[in-house]
Amino acid sequence: MIHADKVDLGSIQIHKKVIADIAANALKDIDGVSLAPKNLGHRVSEFLGIKNASVINVILDKNGQVSLEVLVYIRYGMNIPDLARQIQDIIRIAVDKTTEIILKEIDVNVQGIERGKK
Repeated sequence: MIHADKVDLGSIQIHKKVIADIAANALKDIDGVSLAPKNLGHRVSEFLGIKNASVINVILDKNGQVSLEVLVYIRYGMNIPDLARQIQDIIRIAVDKTTEIILKEIDVNVQGIERGKK
């Protein structure tokens, strides 16, 4: 389909893993946050070929809206609510900037506390 100065060349599809990878890379820029290590259940699921074996779960609802569940560890001494809001903001910006997908919600699930250098 041709409109004035635009040509429609087809559709664009973005795999859920790409959205999870974008979110994971965005988290690397936040001091005091790391993705939760994959547990035995995640590793067995991956071995069996189950796709949803990530610590970042991308959920597509029946209306086509995308949500994320992010499993993280927080460094001891950090303010968990403030850091969780920062995680949500940074992921939302990164996903919107790279894919133009507006996320419905981002659930941050703190799985544990890590001891480490400040």
